[in-house]
This record gives sequence, C-alpha cells and structure tokens, in this order.
Amino acid sequence: MVNKPLTRAGRVLFCLISLTAPVLAADQFFTPPEAPFIVSTNEQIVRVILPSAGEQAPGLLDGLLGHKTDNTVPAEKAQAAIDEARTANPNAFLLIETRGPVKVGDRPLKLGSRMSLILSPSGGVAAAPGAKAASLIEIADAEMVAVTSVGPGVAQIDGGGQNVTGISVTGGSRINLDQLVVTRCGKTGISYRGKDEKALNQAASVTRCHFLANVDGLTVESAGGFQCLDSEFKNQTGTAIAINSLNSMVAGNIFDGNKTDIRSGSDRGVIARNVFGSSDRALDLTAASKGNLVTENRSGTNAVTFALAGETNQLFGNTVAATVKPAAEAKDIFLIANRRLEADPTSSNVKFFDPPTLNNPHTNPVIVAGMGRFDLTVPGGKKVPSTPETKDKPPKIVPVELSVVEAELAKAQAEHPNDVIVIHLEGEYVVRSPKGLELPPNSCLLMAPDARILADHGIAIEPPWERAAEVTQVILLPKTGYSSISGGKIDAGRQAFFPINANTGSVAVIEGTCVVGGARDGINTKARKATDPIFVHQCNVYGNAGRGIWSHVATRVHSIANVCSGNYMDGIDLDAHAVDCTALFNVSNGNRRHGVFIEEATLGLIVFGNRLEDNGGSGVHVWNEEVKGSTGPNVISANVCRGNRRGVSTGGRDDDKTADANLFFNNVCQANREDGILSGNSKAKENYFSQIVVGENFKKDINDPTGAAAIFFSTVNPKAP
Repeated sequence: MVNKPLTRAGRVLFCLISLTAPVLAADQFFTPPEAPFIVSTNEQIVRVILPSAGEQAPGLLDGLLGHKTDNTVPAEKAQAAIDEARTANPNAFLLIETRGPVKVGDRPLKLGSRMSLILSPSGGVAAAPGAKAASLIEIADAEMVAVTSVGPGVAQIDGGGQNVTGISVTGGSRINLDQLVVTRCGKTGISYRGKDEKALNQAASVTRCHFLANVDGLTVESAGGFQCLDSEFKNQTGTAIAINSLNSMVAGNIFDGNKTDIRSGSDRGVIARNVFGSSDRALDLTAASKGNLVTENRSGTNAVTFALAGETNQLFGNTVAATVKPAAEAKDIFLIANRRLEADPTSSNVKFFDPPTLNNPHTNPVIVAGMGRFDLTVPGGKKVPSTPETKDKPPKIVPVELSVVEAELAKAQAEHPNDVIVIHLEGEYVVRSPKGLELPPNSCLLMAPDARILADHGIAIEPPWERAAEVTQVILLPKTGYSSISGGKIDAGRQAFFPINANTGSVAVIEGTCVVGGARDGINTKARKATDPIFVHQCNVYGNAGRGIWSHVATRVHSIANVCSGNYMDGIDLDAHAVDCTALFNVSNGNRRHGVFIEEATLGLIVFGNRLEDNGGSGVHVWNEEVKGSTGPNVISANVCRGNRRGVSTGGRDDDKTADANLFFNNVCQANREDGILSGNSKAKENYFSQIVVGENFKKDINDPTGAAAIFFSTVNPKAP
C-alpha cells in the first residue's frame, strides 16, 4: 500500500485534531451501522454525483501540460442536480455523493426528505469568500435525512470564520449526522430544531463529529430522544452543546477549551461518561431542566464549574474536579456519591449524600449535611484454625448471628442520634429472622470484600410463590433519610425472598455488593417514589430465582454498571408503570429470560450502553401483556445484543395493551439464535429503528411483520440495484 501525502486541507484538519488531543479518553458507544437497506426492503435508490455525471473529466493532455483540475462545485450547481434527481424520482431515496468541495455563496445547499449527503474527506462543504447564506446546509421540514462522510475519516463543514451556521435543521424528524468536522462557523456548527418535542420515534443524532472553533457547537430544541454520542467539542467561544430534549442521551463526548461545555434544559435526559477538560463552565443545568441524571463523567486536573438550576436533577458517581454552584431557585439537587466535587452540603436546595463504599472507603466527617459520623465495627465469624485432623478439609467458619449486629446498631443509634452510623462488617454472619436486618435512617453498611451475610430460616429452599405470603429479606432499607450498602456478599440462601428489599424509601446507594440467592428477586424496588432515587452501581447480581434487579411501579431506579447473570427470569426488569428509570452500562448475561425487560405500560425509560449476551429470551424485550396503555415511548440505545434468542424485540397483547413509538438506536444485534430484530406486531406499532447493526443471526437479521408499521433509517450505502 502506498501512503499518499495529505492535501493542505487535510494537513490543517489533522493538526487541529492532533494538537488538541485530550488528556483523558472517553468511552465510545456508537457502532457504524450495518444493514441490508436504508429505509425498507423495497426502497428505490438513486445516486446523484456532484458535480453531475455529464461533466467532462480532465484529459491526458491536460495532465501532461500541468493543468490543474478544479473539482469545486458551486452550491447552485449542486442544488440543480439534486432538484433534477428529485423531480425525476419523487419517491426514491437519493444518495448524493461529492467528488470535491461544495462552495456555498448566496444560498445554502438544501436537502429534503429521504436524502443522504455523503461527503468526501477531501471535499466537504465550505463557505465561499463573502458568503451571504445563513447556513451552509439547510434541512427544513424534512425527515430521514443524513449527512455523513464516505470515509475513511471525517468530512469537513467549514464556515471559514464567516457569520454562518454549518448545518441548519428546522422541523426535522429522523435526521442522522455522522463523521463530520464542523469548524469556524460564526453562528452555530449544527442547529437542530425538531418537529415534535415529545416524539421519541422521530429522534435525531449527532455521532462521531468534531466541533472546532465555532461560536456555538450544537444546539438542540423541540426534539425528543436526541442522541449526541462520541463527539469532540473544542474551542467554541460560546456553548459547545445547548440541548433541550426529552429523554436525550449525551455520552462519550470530549470537551475542552469552550466557554461552556454542556448547557441543558432537558427533561429527564442522561449526561454520562463524558470527559471535561479546561473549559470555563463544564455543566450548566438551566431553570428549565428537570429530572436529569448526570453520571460517571470525568475530568482531568483542571478545575471547572457546575452551575445547577432546575429541579430534581441527580448527579451520581461523577469524578470531576468541579465547584458546584446551585441557583437560588433550584429545587432538590441530588449530589450523591460524587468524587472531587466541591459543594456546600448545607445548601437548602441540595440533597447531599457521600457514603463510604468499598471503592471509596473515605473517612470524611460529612456524609449527610448537618449530621456527624460514627463508625461501628461488629466482627463476624472467622475461619477456625485447622488441626492435623482437619487440614485437608474445607475450613470451618462459625458465623455471628446478625441479631448481634442489630443490637449493636440499635445501641449506637441511641447513643449517637445526630450521627450517620457507618456499620463495618468483616467475616461471616447468619440471619435467621425472616424480617432480616432493617437499616435505620441515615446509615451506611460497609462490608469487607470477603464478608458475607447468609440467610438460614430453617425452611426448604425456594418456598412456593404465594401472593399473600409475608415478605422476607436479608436487608431492608429504611423508609426515610439516606442509606447505603457496599461490599461483601448478601446471600438469601434461596430462602429469603430478597437479599435486598428496597421497597421502602430513603435516598439509597447499593454499590459493589454481590447480591445472590433470592428466592424471588435480587433487589426489589417496588413502589419507590421519585423523591427517593436509588442507585444500584457496580454490583454482581446473580443466581436469584426471579429477576436480578426489579423496578416495579417505581420511579428513578438507576441500574448502572452492574453484572446481572444467571438469574431465573430477567437480569433487569423495568416493570408495570416504572417511570424515569435507567439501565446504563450493565452486563446482563445468561439469564433465563431477557437481559433487560421493559414491560407493562412503562415510559420514559433509558436503556443505554449495556452488553446483553446469551440470554434465553431477548437482549432487550419491550412488551405489554396486561396493563392498559402503551409500553413506551422509551429509549433503547447503543446496546450490544449477541447470542440471545433475539437481539431486540417488541410486541403487545391487545389494542389497549400496546408497545408503541419506542426509539431503538444503534443497537448491535448480531449472532443471535433467531432474529436480530423483531420490529413489533399489530399491537406494537411505529417503533423507530435507526443506525442498526445486524448480521449473522440464525433466522432473520430483521423480522419485520407488516402489521408492525415499524420505521427504519440507517446511513448505510447499499449496492445500487
């Protein structure tokens, strides 16, 4: 292979990206789509080459005489070719390909519905000197439009420092923008205004893009489910991302050198696993923001600012060197288990909880605002020293009764009523009471890595299911205040219903704990309220007779970066009327039913970035069996589903029990035992599948029943018919 020298534009672009390389790398979630079609199996594809195919190519004599060929295409000429192709083919999908740069002067290049502009990395779209157009590319009142690079590498949208917007979208629906460099735009790199702010099945995306030296990078308004993934935002003089999008996802992005990195007025969106650099303000949650989850973001050594307004926004598990500045009018800001954040925990609008955990066993005096700290250690059973007679036998351990812990805890609580009690457990414990250990309000259970609590109720394992049976558990969370469990193993011995029962209240963290052997489910969160979010983080949930993590008639249950395996039903079940719950970055493998089950009229759920393999049912199954209403709209995005019966699937039971209008974005559905995608049935309609990745499934890559009326759009480049 011969390495060709870069063009001047290529060298400039390479330097812009290389010289601003981040200190920290962000996780990557987007997978290049692989699909047998763009929108349907019977689509008509028409290719439009810019400049037009009738333009005479340079001859041999021109080359010998050193004449240079200018492949630049004026936007007016490109527009004429596009308009001519649309007039001749009104129902076709147009694949518009460039040979060289498109120069925009007085008018932008306009794209309509069912068009994909595929740019060359050596070409792109640029503003001509003295350009008067308001934008370089205009997409107005259109759906199923894409702008992307033919690859390898990115294509450039260059405003040339002039007062233009790179790509302007108004009234957009199902727009995908991928692998672009948007640079030097005097207004905004990409401005997106959607058609319907609540329709997740009209979602748009910006993926693998670079925003360099614009005034503002990306603005998003009136668009549900917007996906901004794996992009880079550097040196915007204004705001890198300004987003107002229901159930949006901003993840895997890198920010540096902007005035403001993320300004969000979104309703129940997720901002996760981004990397912040040296911008003035990393995060600005506006007064319009509500119920957002900001989690597992990171930063380098540069101090940044988090400005927080709005209400019920939740910041959990971030490792960012940031000063938190809550707005006076903000309401219920949850600051939970973050590292390196500087905040005043006593602010009246802040709910602060910093529990010591297995991975962060800190000794900070402030865990809950306004309370002290008291540490209590109750030693557990240890291995009995071996003798010559027992040296070849398994070590014997005499466990300590958990009632001893309960008594010591009650004593500590009575003597330290104004302190958070941190209970340290080391060794083996046994619980014989069906009610288990009820943690008091404002308590933290911190177990050594090899500590275990085992249930032994003296009954047969896996007691038969009875609706009216008294609930049993190993640990019961308190009804009020704050609580946490971290480390060790909580083993229900297949006798207690739940290793952890969280169907009470309290703002709670369960982190780094093995949750095993529930006669029903691993972690039960039934009927939790929005006022008490719970964060299940980095746990190993396995071998339970029902679900691993069960969110049932519950709000704000967040399952993040757990491993759920070998459970008799689902790894994670988001069940009847669950609202605003998330399942992010989990591994859910080898469960008897589904990796993640979304069922029974749930809505506003975000299932993102999970690895779901070798489950008996689907990687993600969206279904409604018996609850009136629709399971949806929900967001199912960037999950890897392999080795299951099906990758992703959806369906409903009856006309009033449906699963409609969900967003399935960029899920990898390969090598499953039956179908990669089952798109619905007559009771599950208008689900949107975008940027899909399918292949090597045993039966069908895409099983698309006619009655499902599913919607597909992916930026693939199938061979011409």
